[in-house]
Amino acid sequence: MFFEKIVVVLLSLILMILLSIRYVRRYAPENIIIVPFMSLLLSIYIPFAIYKINIPLYLQILILVFDIIVPACCATLQYNNIILSRKILYYRMKYNYRMCEYTKTIDMIAKLVSLEGRRAEYLYILGRCYKHIGDFINSRDSFALAVELDAKDYKSYYELGLALDETNKKDRAIKMFNSALKIKPDFYEAQEALGICLTSKGEFEEAVKIYRKALRYHPDSYELYYNIAMIESELGNYEEAIQAFEEAGKIKGDLYTAFYNLGKLYYSENRYDEAIEAFSKILNSTTYGKKGYYNLAIVYSKKGEYEKAMATLEYCMELDSKYIEKADTEYIFNPFRNRIEEYKKAKERIKIKEFQKHNFMDQSFKIFKLKEKYVEDDDEVVEIKNHA
Repeated sequence: MFFEKIVVVLLSLILMILLSIRYVRRYAPENIIIVPFMSLLLSIYIPFAIYKINIPLYLQILILVFDIIVPACCATLQYNNIILSRKILYYRMKYNYRMCEYTKTIDMIAKLVSLEGRRAEYLYILGRCYKHIGDFINSRDSFALAVELDAKDYKSYYELGLALDETNKKDRAIKMFNSALKIKPDFYEAQEALGICLTSKGEFEEAVKIYRKALRYHPDSYELYYNIAMIESELGNYEEAIQAFEEAGKIKGDLYTAFYNLGKLYYSENRYDEAIEAFSKILNSTTYGKKGYYNLAIVYSKKGEYEKAMATLEYCMELDSKYIEKADTEYIFNPFRNRIEEYKKAKERIKIKEFQKHNFMDQSFKIFKLKEKYVEDDDEVVEIKNHA
């Protein structure tokens, strides 16, 4: 117990000295109240400790809070140059930014800048806010100031690159993306944006190099493999494109666009069985399913398997009638063109029957209405006679 009392007294004295020094060296007006109040509590506590008098619980709590905890917090804040009101404003700003309250965030950043000056973090968030509200000029200027204040702010370099790319300043945008990647080589968003920017400039081989380099850091990115495959297809490097599409499909099993393009490439390379396998993987897709059936019919027809081709094509035409017209112009379906014509005639007969059935129901409904009218007229005649 005696040791605990000595510790309390020593801690209180140390905190009093620290707060007093802080007040002298750098003006801290709150210490004028804190230090005297600590002295008062300590002067009450010491006689109790010396004469071993039992200290009431409320007094123990009072001394612990206002002689140790509160002074320790004040000393920590003051010696770390933390102004509590500014810190609260900072966290309020961050909260509003997370809650997508961009206008409020901009106002709070303006207050923080007026109190603390410009900081790269504030300008980055400011640029993002302006971007979200559609003010792209102020957004670009904010990111430019951010990289001036902090040359290692890779996020601001990336955002500035996007802003420049949108205004068709692609060479400067590429420089910004490269600056971001020098600071953070595994920055995925910058790698992808750089590849897209190079592709839009027609520098396909450079774009492929960027994507392949990015795969060292992100080997499970199906987007990178897909982008490589599309560019390699454009360049005529079909084998490399096939490998990239296959890798993308392994990573994401429902990447229907990859399997569709993969099927088209297999077909162009006369690899029909592999094309069938690729097209079969997109049949569950609402967007690519119909295309998958149609292309399967083409592959089956190319292989001479006309029964499968017709069955697949018929199912495709049931799903979407536009493929009936498309099939009419497809020369590869000529070996079973008569069966396609029979299908079209059968569909036409079904339409005629449906129309006649609908017309018959309309006529029946009209007759029924006429009968009702005659009954009503008869009732009126009876009523007139009764009145007479």
